[in-house]
Amino acid sequence: MKKRLKQIAALSLIAALTCSQSIFASAEQITTLKASSAVTTEYLTLQPGETQSSVNLNWYAPEGTKTALVKFGDQIITASISALHLPTAMTSKYTDSGKLVCKATIENLAADTNYQYQISYDNGQTWSEAHTYTTPSADSFTFAFTSDPQIKENGETDKRGWNSSDDKNQTGWASMMNTLADNHVNLVVSAGDQVEDQSWGKSSEYTSFFAPEEMSSILYAPAVGNHDRHYMFEDHFNLPNELAIDGSEGALTQVKTTFRGQNNGTSQSHGNYIQATANEIRNNSASNGVTPNADGQYDFTERREMETKGNYYYLYDNVLFVTLNTGAYPGGNDDENADNASVPSASKDNSEAEAIVNNFRTVLTSATTEYQGQYQWLVVTHHKSTQTVAKHAADSDIENYVDAGFEKVMDDFDVDFVLGGHDHVYSRSYVLKDGKRNAERLSSYHDPDGTIYLTGNCASDMQYYTPFAKVDKANNTDFPVLANGETGSAAYLKGQTAEHPSEYLPYGNQEWNQDYSPSYAIFDVSDQQISVKVYNLDGDSSNPTSKLIDTFSVSKQTDAGTKTEGFENQNTVSSLALTQAARYDSGISNADGGVMEIVEYNTKTGWAYAINGQNGTLAAIPLKTLEYKDTVDLLDANAIDIKSIVKAADTSFQYGDMTSVTISEDGTCLAAALQAENYAANGRIALFDCNADGTLSLKKLYETGIQPDMITFTPDGSKLLTADEGEPREGYSTNSTDPQGTVTIVDLASDTVTKADFTAYDSEANRKQLTDAGIVLKKNTVPSVDLEPEYIAADNSTAYITLQEANAIAVLDLNKKEFTGIYSAGFEDYSKTAVDIDKKNSSYNAKTYDSLKGIRMPDGIATYTVNGTDYIVIANEGDSREWGSYTNEDERNFGKGKTSPSGKITAENSGLNGKVVFFDTKDYDGLDSDSDYLFGGRSFTIFKADTNGLTEVFDSGSNFESATAAYLPNFFNCSNDNTDLDNRSGKKGPEAESVTIGTVGKKTYAFVGLERIGGIMVYDITDPTQSTYVNYINSRNFNTAISGDDSPEGLCFVSADNSFDGNSYLLAACEVSGTVAAYQLTAKASGITPDPVSDGLAQAADGNWYYYKNGSVATDVTTLIPNDYGWWYVRNGQVDFSYTGIAPNEYGWWRIVNGAVDFSCNSVEANEYGWFYLSNGKVDFSYTGIAPNAYGWWRIVNGAVDFTFTGLADNDYGWWYLQNGKLDFAYNGTFIWMNRSYRINAGKVIF
Repeated sequence: MKKRLKQIAALSLIAALTCSQSIFASAEQITTLKASSAVTTEYLTLQPGETQSSVNLNWYAPEGTKTALVKFGDQIITASISALHLPTAMTSKYTDSGKLVCKATIENLAADTNYQYQISYDNGQTWSEAHTYTTPSADSFTFAFTSDPQIKENGETDKRGWNSSDDKNQTGWASMMNTLADNHVNLVVSAGDQVEDQSWGKSSEYTSFFAPEEMSSILYAPAVGNHDRHYMFEDHFNLPNELAIDGSEGALTQVKTTFRGQNNGTSQSHGNYIQATANEIRNNSASNGVTPNADGQYDFTERREMETKGNYYYLYDNVLFVTLNTGAYPGGNDDENADNASVPSASKDNSEAEAIVNNFRTVLTSATTEYQGQYQWLVVTHHKSTQTVAKHAADSDIENYVDAGFEKVMDDFDVDFVLGGHDHVYSRSYVLKDGKRNAERLSSYHDPDGTIYLTGNCASDMQYYTPFAKVDKANNTDFPVLANGETGSAAYLKGQTAEHPSEYLPYGNQEWNQDYSPSYAIFDVSDQQISVKVYNLDGDSSNPTSKLIDTFSVSKQTDAGTKTEGFENQNTVSSLALTQAARYDSGISNADGGVMEIVEYNTKTGWAYAINGQNGTLAAIPLKTLEYKDTVDLLDANAIDIKSIVKAADTSFQYGDMTSVTISEDGTCLAAALQAENYAANGRIALFDCNADGTLSLKKLYETGIQPDMITFTPDGSKLLTADEGEPREGYSTNSTDPQGTVTIVDLASDTVTKADFTAYDSEANRKQLTDAGIVLKKNTVPSVDLEPEYIAADNSTAYITLQEANAIAVLDLNKKEFTGIYSAGFEDYSKTAVDIDKKNSSYNAKTYDSLKGIRMPDGIATYTVNGTDYIVIANEGDSREWGSYTNEDERNFGKGKTSPSGKITAENSGLNGKVVFFDTKDYDGLDSDSDYLFGGRSFTIFKADTNGLTEVFDSGSNFESATAAYLPNFFNCSNDNTDLDNRSGKKGPEAESVTIGTVGKKTYAFVGLERIGGIMVYDITDPTQSTYVNYINSRNFNTAISGDDSPEGLCFVSADNSFDGNSYLLAACEVSGTVAAYQLTAKASGITPDPVSDGLAQAADGNWYYYKNGSVATDVTTLIPNDYGWWYVRNGQVDFSYTGIAPNEYGWWRIVNGAVDFSCNSVEANEYGWFYLSNGKVDFSYTGIAPNAYGWWRIVNGAVDFTFTGLADNDYGWWYLQNGKLDFAYNGTFIWMNRSYRINAGKVIF
């Protein structure tokens, strides 16, 4: 039976008082009774109750108090009153003599309610000042984690880092509590060491500790630290579900700990039953008021009791909190000191720690049993962190806890987080299980298998410890185990001077921080996720801010649901199947985009990297951990703060935004393009070394042109290129700047930087040559200023750059570092190619318009080589200029009598009645004044690149629109922030944003991302001039405006040769949904001639599947035939994938869908003979009853629908009225059946 401390129940007298009070049912329960300054409540504090609907109070009352009442909202209850525990040694430190400790529990509190409470000692005649407490909401809450305020009477602080305004730790603690209140935390969980004095406590330190007013309004759940092992702790806190230590059934065992001198020195403040020295015995020397007993031992009873008390637990919303007491110093297990006579405990075994850890198992068993099925998260708090990195990393007592199985207990109970302290440094472990790292270096986790250990830094500015500076046990040889495999103190201390100090950190450590500033962590808890942000106090000493030092999240969600398949996966003509295998979800979405933008994959390490434009981090995603399963796997990630790394390296650079990322083909380096905060300032390239664990090490920063928008390595890794866009972001006014567009070339071998510009085209003649060729330039603007490089595709000698707004492609000679040509990207001719620009008709309605053209304006570009000839592929997105008050959009509303800019398209001659956005040509050269222009081409185009320039060899025309209209008719041309049909028809349609190229099997494919409706178009471009459509996949969830994978911005192809598992993948960074989708690519077996001697199904060179018998097609066979993939409907020897119906073989009649037997079918379906009831895909001729399909419920007789039946029939749900074989839910009335009248309501017989 569980033993724990209980509070006295309310007396009947108080029940009578309660009845006289007003009862409030609102979200506030505040009634202030007249307060008197004579009612004192010293050390008033709140602890959690057993659940979130209860709260525990604790305070000291004046000497002589007989009754203590608490009015809490509309409740009045009686508190228990008891005498204080007397310390082992009464000294001047103890100033609370005569006072009484009061404890009360308030229950049945409503969620999300602000309560006021007061205290009375005279049966309600006078009351204390009012205090408030707010309960958490019903579905989420926030708690803070702190550790080691360790309030010291002399106010001592660490002078490094942030300091309080008066350089006192008490003030630092007050600032901390004020900061936590500003974060609206419901609960503070502490890992112990509330005060400094560990020799039976000091009243003045507790006075300062409880001084912040937040201690009486926020729940505080303390652990016992090694400085808290005194009765004062017990008197100051009212702990829920605290396990007893009285020797009764289920009570915890008090363990005698003999630890003395196993860490540096021979302190008497460690063990509770320690061996006195010969001199101490001879002189009967007192230690903290205790002298050696007859056995020559210092027996510290108070310490032993308080090392066993303080084990408790409580349920708060969906989190089970368990607090364990690791304040004790278990002795023994110390081979290094076993022969040292001055360390008498060293030679003992580890039974002391084992007994304490067994207590912990008892506590966790009690907690998890009592609250079984009521929690989703299990959080353990204790003092002595077993996964720390500073002064206590090699402690003998901590080693003993580990060897005794402390972390094994955490594994056994599936603890999610272990929150520790003691070491005055912040650290976070990897996910650990069985003493091993059980996940990659991550900051977002999905249902990790293991435990995350946090160590909290000092919360008051009292003192801090620095990793590698020193250890408490200098001669430890086997603990800690380090990341490089070495062990012990001496190895650990090598980190002081090591080139790579992280190699000398304890093996379990992932992150650490020591800024010598008070630290705290905020845990935001919802049903399925806990998000954690760790901060240091920073800034002004009187009114500090908070500096984020770590952030991570853990989700219980294990998958992202049903896999999305390519629409043509089952089409035998299609040569490539696409299936979504995985998704990374950043947890951030934005209707304006800019979340997950660009993604690249490191072929050597198996990590992908995606830019999060919303928070400026680089998400490192361990794609190599992808689990291929029946549902979409959720990928984890580690957020790399590129901004902080760059700012630390170059204080002169005002960081603005990270726009692009690229990885060298050999996997050794990653580079990021960084724009400056000032839009007219030069940007930077940040070049990093790629580490095996996904982390990056900064090598160098290079200065680029203005607004580097895209970055890429050349294939041989010798050069880095950025497209420096140079947009006029404040418009074209005389006071604004229109920066030059350039391409930055970094020659990594010579470490030189060149900016290639377009000044060679600025002469009037050269500019006219460009506009005559159909290149769109702003009037009265030179090309070097007007051209805006967007995207780059390069081989080792030549780069091709899209100039989107100019509708052009530039060719750059990388050896000469100069442009050799600028070519028009061409136009879509909508007099020949049908386009849907009618957003009002709510359907796909493509038409041709004699005057209308689409300015392709390519965004993404890719290049490949066929038979020695280069080809480039562009995605024709389109983009307007909207800067300041300027725009080149011309919106015409045909519903209000407007015409196209040329006047050639009218509502009358076109049928248009909605808005269409045209290109406003009046400010531009390079366009035909007799034509009307749209932004973008709604297509992709292939050009041959040779000495003659660029020659168009293929364009996809209207296929993007016609295909998406066929696949997704209800969402055709919807936008990426809504699912409204036809929403984008009057603008740029589906918007082909990006393109990448990859080879799967023997074919080369172009993958084109559609920004608005979403999804990826796939074309076989093996022969560029004969390119053909292959497949389309869209893993967006259209049930809501933004869900699934919405708005692919960047694509990355991963070849089978370079992937982590031998399969080909396509990665898509989706900027609106904030996700990265991973699609597996599978070459289908087309073009394979079957072995003529094999009987069975095989695919022939024409792409069709045939049934072969005796080496030839069995044209006389029409039946169902199996192979490894299922059963198939064969008609005249050929699999008929177009057939859907019911067909027979010798085993029965079967449901066929697209040529395959559907064994999952349990419905009523038809063939040419009628409608039949199917069970597990087979017609059940034995069934008579009522069964459903998509059209209703039907009368079945011997497996067939009886359409002649009108009457009553029954199934498992009752008796029903059917007319002409179908259940009529609309029928209400009386029906005569079998000479009896029945009442029918909504088709069902009412008996």
